[in-house]
Amino acid sequence: MFTDAQIKTVVQSALEFIPPNKTLEPGPARRPAGPKAALRHCCNAWQRAFDEYMEDPNAYVPGDKLFASKDAGEAYRNAMPLLVGYNGARDFIACAAHGILIGAIAKDEGGQLLYAAQVALSIAQSENRQPKRPVGRPRKSASNSASKINTPVPLNSPIECVKQ
Repeated sequence: MFTDAQIKTVVQSALEFIPPNKTLEPGPARRPAGPKAALRHCCNAWQRAFDEYMEDPNAYVPGDKLFASKDAGEAYRNAMPLLVGYNGARDFIACAAHGILIGAIAKDEGGQLLYAAQVALSIAQSENRQPKRPVGRPRKSASNSASKINTPVPLNSPIECVKQ
């Protein structure tokens, strides 16, 4: 049995302990060439962070796989591709889905990441579908003048207030 003073001392020291902030670089700056390369990049970052924690004698709890996995998950997320363009969104989705499967990304956080990727992917696809508009004034055509004639009356116009 522990005395109240011993328990208080242990709890106080645990509360005062601030684990060292470990930020690992995801590795050499390189541009993944596709989903497989992006997955390898993220998985390598995870493995490096996990191994570093397990081998660190000054870690919060040396050799503890739970704390090592937490640090590794952060490294995995930091190594994920940017949500820029179609290829970036595609690679991000591959890494997010794989990260959820291996436990590097929490399921609730994974849902948010996949939703963000879905939005980015739809934006990238809509940008690709929009026709390029010529710079300058649009040409006058019969269809332009006809569309002006059939425009609806605004709701706040005086015409709607007139009783017939």
